[in-house]
Amino acid sequence: MDRRSFCHKLLGTGIVVGSMVKLIDAAQLATAATGTTKVQWQKSLKAAQKLALQQDKPMMVVFSASWCTFCHKLDRETFADKRISSFIEREFVPVHLDFDKEPKVAKILEVERLPCTVFLTPQADLLLRTEGFANAKDFQATLSSVIDKRTEIQQVRASNVSR
Repeated sequence: MDRRSFCHKLLGTGIVVGSMVKLIDAAQLATAATGTTKVQWQKSLKAAQKLALQQDKPMMVVFSASWCTFCHKLDRETFADKRISSFIEREFVPVHLDFDKEPKVAKILEVERLPCTVFLTPQADLLLRTEGFANAKDFQATLSSVIDKRTEIQQVRASNVSR
């Protein structure tokens, strides 16, 4: 079974268990109070895919672990950058998963090193996988390349439909 079929089966059968992040939580209240932007992470891949389909946005799935130094650095430095967090919120459905708590999902998405960021279309097609820490400038370039790749895929699909 290929990865896409397995992802669809996984998402469709509800193996990925989790709850939707509350629409208004303490982080959002802090964001509103301070005027800073912070990524509002989904904690469930199934819920994230549902949002991605509704909003027609790709998913950005970040795998980390409590013991991972560079995962904390990515959160603290890169995702805390206002430009990065704003871009992520606008263009993606962001998902943050714990590598140790989601081993099946990590295996399916071939996560081998942390931190790992996997970009998927709303239909669970792989757009890109990156491993390791990236500073804000490099991560912005990665985000832009993912958007470009998705646009190319959409254009190809649209031209195939019109034929």
